[in-house]
Amino acid sequence: MIASNSIRWLLDDCCIYEPSATGSLRLNITELAGNLAYHAMMLEAHLTPKPGLVDCVSTGAHRDMDINTFIASSDALRPYMKRFVRAGIEAQDLEAHDLLLPLRKVGIEAECAMFSATQDVNTHKGMIFTLGLICGAVGWLYARNESFDAQQVQRVIKACCSNLVSADLDKAGSTAITAGEKIYQKYGLTGIRGEAADGYPTIFNHGLHVYEECMSKGYSEEQAMSKTLLSLMAYNCDTNLINRGGIEGLKYVQDSASLLYLGFESNMSDYGTQLGQLDIELIQKNLSPGGSADLLAATWLLAQLNICSK
Repeated sequence: MIASNSIRWLLDDCCIYEPSATGSLRLNITELAGNLAYHAMMLEAHLTPKPGLVDCVSTGAHRDMDINTFIASSDALRPYMKRFVRAGIEAQDLEAHDLLLPLRKVGIEAECAMFSATQDVNTHKGMIFTLGLICGAVGWLYARNESFDAQQVQRVIKACCSNLVSADLDKAGSTAITAGEKIYQKYGLTGIRGEAADGYPTIFNHGLHVYEECMSKGYSEEQAMSKTLLSLMAYNCDTNLINRGGIEGLKYVQDSASLLYLGFESNMSDYGTQLGQLDIELIQKNLSPGGSADLLAATWLLAQLNICSK
């Protein structure tokens, strides 16, 4: 069932199988998907170096958080990842386009738990949204006896988030308050809401293919995730960057990441040094590609779901 070494820990540490009515063992999808989501958060947090982002040796372009903040946040969110899965299971009689409401209820509680664990620092708000959608879609699909591979998860997310831009961003209009709403009004960029409504094209057109190809070539987990992060940074219209550095900041990060991505194989022995240099540059410019970090965790999670659903 699970062939990837990167998730073999689940077999030992998590109760992913439970007795069925017939006495045989069946997959406990809540434990599987929820713990994979937690592991995705932890892998992303510990990946080092990460340009402009918190990692094991740097706080990136942040002054109010470090790796310990992210660990505390991830630990607090672990039970909520499982609750997202259960919410999807409990909503199995709903159509996919009605799934967002029950997931949002869990998301609000998850955000409160995050802020409580971090003393009001926003470490994972975007990731709660994206991983929550994935976990909810997995639960919904599994309860309906459907495959929960990445393509099916994408289908469900597109359906349940199809009206997200019009409901959240268009509706805000001149009363825009959040950074995402203001960026939409000024530049027409839809941010994470648009990504979700379109089924996360940055992940499915770039990140997921890169990660799975790297792993098939025998890259280490760290190498695969580093190259995947660069691919996401190169294509993601990250509103975190626009909020900090305007369109110019976004373009600087996209161009820098694209150059490193294209030369990744030829500089394999030195890619860590180059990522470290870009980290210094982004810190100096106060640029943090937090949206791409969220997409990296989601990419890893979806790749594992492709393996587990076979």
